[in-house]
Amino acid sequence: MIRLFTIEDHPVIITGLRNTFRPSRDGIEIVGSANNVDEAMMKADPASFDIFLLDLWIPGYHPLQNVKKIREQFPGKPVVMFTSEDSSIWQRKMFEAGAMAYLLKNAEKNEIRLTLEKVSRGMTVYSVVIEPEREQTFRAGFADPKYTLTQNQKEYVVFLSNGLTQQEIAEKKSLSLSTVEKTIKNIREKCSARNNAELVKILLERGVI
Repeated sequence: MIRLFTIEDHPVIITGLRNTFRPSRDGIEIVGSANNVDEAMMKADPASFDIFLLDLWIPGYHPLQNVKKIREQFPGKPVVMFTSEDSSIWQRKMFEAGAMAYLLKNAEKNEIRLTLEKVSRGMTVYSVVIEPEREQTFRAGFADPKYTLTQNQKEYVVFLSNGLTQQEIAEKKSLSLSTVEKTIKNIREKCSARNNAELVKILLERGVI
């Protein structure tokens, strides 16, 4: 029996999974669910489930932070992404973050079942666009010194990606607003971004944050 804990903010998706997979027939059971990662951290009992089924876009944090938080608190539990986002960039980013599979919500039942079975045996199931032999080449295409940031610079951009204003960043870092504005301006210029939204988009796509 493969026991799933789903992190999904659309109840209809969870209902659909319950209707699709019956424990007695398919050997797959949803034993718990949460709307976001913080709720999952409070509710999930490691002894009660085998795999996290995680939506890419859920309220709370950036997708990479969601995976990181789960892996830190539940180091022995594999994470399988279950999403409508078919971008090869996001697939690569999730595998690099430690996800063991990336399933689309429109996948056939048999594909979902086989993927979960492989993950339950400790296998990483790469999607077609991120096959192991192609991953090194794929990753190299995004390696560009232009987008290399210091840890401090990354922190600024992560704050921006989480929706903080420059004033809020200044308060968090106990700095003047002008210092924060100057630092972020320098990062924008380095990355050839016209505004903060474009900066975040570029660095997300490059896998920098």
